[in-house]
Amino acid sequence: MEVTRRQALTAAAGAAVGAAGAVGAVRLVERLDENTPLPFYGSPVSAVRPDRSTPSAAATSVVWAGAGDQRRVALTFDDGPHPDWTPRVLAALEAEDVPATFFCLGRNVRDHGALHRDSVGRHELANHTFEHPDLGRLDWSRCTDEITRTTRLMTETYGVAPTLFRPPYGHVGGASLLAAAESTLTTVLWSAQAREDLVVSHPDGIVEDIASQVRPGSIILAHDTGSDDRLITIDRLAAIIRRLRDDGYTFATVSDLLAPSSAQATAASHG
Repeated sequence: MEVTRRQALTAAAGAAVGAAGAVGAVRLVERLDENTPLPFYGSPVSAVRPDRSTPSAAATSVVWAGAGDQRRVALTFDDGPHPDWTPRVLAALEAEDVPATFFCLGRNVRDHGALHRDSVGRHELANHTFEHPDLGRLDWSRCTDEITRTTRLMTETYGVAPTLFRPPYGHVGGASLLAAAESTLTTVLWSAQAREDLVVSHPDGIVEDIASQVRPGSIILAHDTGSDDRLITIDRLAAIIRRLRDDGYTFATVSDLLAPSSAQATAASHG
């Protein structure tokens, strides 16, 4: 006889009278939950439209790093712009003559968008949703709203539409991938990051920690707003840049990092 999920949950609750029974019941429910299919349409993991219509996108890309054929890396900063932190990041980048990619929150562009008025053409501005929700928990409609609201506002504010998207927390679901694809955005994650929590007792260690993670093509995650420990990276950004230069690296925006190199283009042209 087939047991429905509700029947299984009821049986599990009844079995919880004794301590041993309670443990067994919880494990049973966990197994049933893991094996119960999520809705085919409309769930956060579904990469098809909830109304079953044909998606407007034929394909999408998710990237963690560049090709690695050159010693180039991309610095990225999430969650800004912030009135105190973002100018400090921009000043360090300007002093070191380095471009970066900023994954902006729509709500912060709305409130502090002027902070990036001179960034267009020098740096890259990308989409990081409007309110910073966990897209892994949202359906296609809500993912689409978060992405399109931000793209629309950034286009109005800066005159350039973003082409890159980073999901908050790096959480990717089928619905968010579909929403990004239909907005013609490449989903960008990271392959190295500023791990300030590891160096709180010795902040200068952030330089070596980042350098130890970086490889040719690395996309480096940092933040230009958030908890105070993130200032460890911002305060040492120039030192981080110089250390990576000493290791032979140059810097690019994410889009430039992902673009085919001249060697790749030549090889492709010759088949």
